[in-house]
Amino acid sequence: MTEATTPEQVGTGTGAGLSMRRLLAVLFREEWRLHTQLFGGWRFALFPFVIALLAVSGTVALVETGTATETVVGGLHVLAFGFGLYSGTAGFAGSDMLENVFGRLSLLLSSSTTLPLSRRRLLGAFLLKDALFYGVAFVLPMALGSVAVDGLSATTPLSVGLFWLSLCLVFAVGMATTVALIAVRTRGAPPWAIGLAIAVAVVGIWVIGGLGTLRSVLVPIDGSPVTAGGLAAVALVVAAGSLLLYDPTYGRPSRTATDRFAGLSEALPIDNAALVTKSLLDLARSSGGVWKPFVSASILLALVAALVGVVDSITGIAPAPGIFFGGVLGLSAFTTYNWLTQFDSLEAYLTYPVSIEDVFRAKRIAFVLVGAPTVAVPYLAAVLWFEATLPDAVVGAVLLAGYALYYYGLTVYIAGFDPNEFLFDAVRFATFTLGVAVALVPTLVAGFVVVPPSLELAAGLGVAGIGLGVVGIVLSSRAGPRWDARYRSG
Repeated sequence: MTEATTPEQVGTGTGAGLSMRRLLAVLFREEWRLHTQLFGGWRFALFPFVIALLAVSGTVALVETGTATETVVGGLHVLAFGFGLYSGTAGFAGSDMLENVFGRLSLLLSSSTTLPLSRRRLLGAFLLKDALFYGVAFVLPMALGSVAVDGLSATTPLSVGLFWLSLCLVFAVGMATTVALIAVRTRGAPPWAIGLAIAVAVVGIWVIGGLGTLRSVLVPIDGSPVTAGGLAAVALVVAAGSLLLYDPTYGRPSRTATDRFAGLSEALPIDNAALVTKSLLDLARSSGGVWKPFVSASILLALVAALVGVVDSITGIAPAPGIFFGGVLGLSAFTTYNWLTQFDSLEAYLTYPVSIEDVFRAKRIAFVLVGAPTVAVPYLAAVLWFEATLPDAVVGAVLLAGYALYYYGLTVYIAGFDPNEFLFDAVRFATFTLGVAVALVPTLVAGFVVVPPSLELAAGLGVAGIGLGVVGIVLSSRAGPRWDARYRSG
């Protein structure tokens, strides 16, 4: 192979004769090996059961509290579409990114650079494997939520099967959308043009078809077989066209970044302040930079605001906005910490004269510096938009600060530097979900019962927020020694 040989030219060699069935079998084995080695075989195997439990219990709770079945069905399809958008990025993750996230791995998807395999063909097989694998492991458990909507009967297996196919179709549309956007990006389309095209398309569909038509398309179970078949055909055409359009030789242009946080090391009155600035600089230099935590918090704000409107339309009761948004927006602590550790690992610090405890302490300071403005701006917008009373706004701010520290401490204590493990580790995900529910569920119930909140309720919630914040600080301070001991023993 000469230096001028491209992956596409290589794909015409012996590897091109590899059957799709055999290639899919190898990819499925690698997918299972990767997840079981990273998260433990039985921990990963139990994760679909955790999803099924959450889907069924959440659906039952929504239906029993008066939520319209159309809203529940639509919400499950939105989750499937969002997961499809996320899954569509997996095949395009560069080897450097995967190594930064997961450590040293040799993935079959990267073999097109060293073996006579077509990059486009291998990528297409990879995406097909993801659609089948996650369609069974993740989307199928979600489909069990239809049992709570339709009830148990002789036709339950059929209804679950149809609901699963509907969710799978929306999941595939999400994957195809992401693949198309990335393919267009490899051909030099600027991000602003892609964003503008998406906005125009959404507005155009809304204006032309209206909400009913849009729902019948994006929620196939509510539409006709013709509509569902058309959506499937569009997804296939978009996916196939995107693979043809995708440029396998595309590489992101090199960039330079100044150490904009150099003065912060001198301003922080702590030892190893450079570790804090390193975390901030890593975030700033990554794609999206420091805006990524703001975008995540803004998406959460939009979802919560939509939920408030849905609840108000169904029950006629609008929750106390300060308490409601303060409790829920604290969940952005998880995504903020995830961004701060996405391209970091404890092993990278072994060459420096610092302890693991110092590294965790630096991450906690970086989290506060990034997380405080990340949640403060959306919360201020929410309380002003929904016209919260002063006591409600104050207690909501206390809850936001306390719960953010608590969620952060819970995350770092359970997952260390690998919060992404929540996505596939059944035990850690269930533990984290239980820890969040203990704090969040009573708060949301209180926010609905007394509107606006009385002084007694406000004082009680304020004390709870401060107490949970202290718990979060304790958990995060114990995370360093805990993971230091586990790292040395492992």
